[in-house]
Parts: sequence; structure tokens; C-alpha cells
Amino acid sequence: MYRLGPRDRGTESPRPLLVQFARYTSKNLLMENLYKLRHAEQKFKKIVVTHDMTRSERDECKKLVAEAKSMGEQDQSGEYLYKVRGNPGLMKIVKIRKRYWGRTKK
Repeated sequence: MYRLGPRDRGTESPRPLLVQFARYTSKNLLMENLYKLRHAEQKFKKIVVTHDMTRSERDECKKLVAEAKSMGEQDQSGEYLYKVRGNPGLMKIVKIRKRYWGRTKK
């Protein structure tokens, strides 16, 4: 692991940390358990973990997120969410049914 970017004493935010795993399965295990940070102590709630993506992969992701957002706005039923899922380079938009948790629809 190592820090990215130049050291700047004028900013409050820490530099990003790049962590490289020996096995792909270790990375997958970490990414699958990130939801647990929602219930962590306050000091850990500011942690953001993402895949390391090239510029073209980030551009593709931004394009897909914008497309998913417009698909959600065009959906008249309001029953579905449109999310971008998948590994970098293999991302796609998926249609997910909203859950109502026992409430009746109006």
C-alpha cells in the first residue's frame, strides 16, 4: 500500500491510499463487506472504498450512472431503481424492484 498524490500541508483531507491485494478473492471479500461501515463508529463513516479504475473506466462509469439516472426519471411506475453494477470495464445497468417492506402501495 502507498499514498497517492503530492503531500500538501494546506489541506485537511488525507491523501488517498492505494491498497494492492495478493489475491483477487481478498479484494472481493473486502468489497462485499463494505456495507458494514454504515453501522461503524462515526470516525469510520467517512471512509470511501472504490475500485482502482483507469480514466476511460471512470468516464464509462459516469456515462452509465447518468444513463441509469435518466432511466429512473423516465420510469412512470416508480417500482424500479436503476443501478450501475459490475467490475470496472464490465459495468452494466441493472433494473432492481423497490421493496416496500410491508407497506401497501398507493
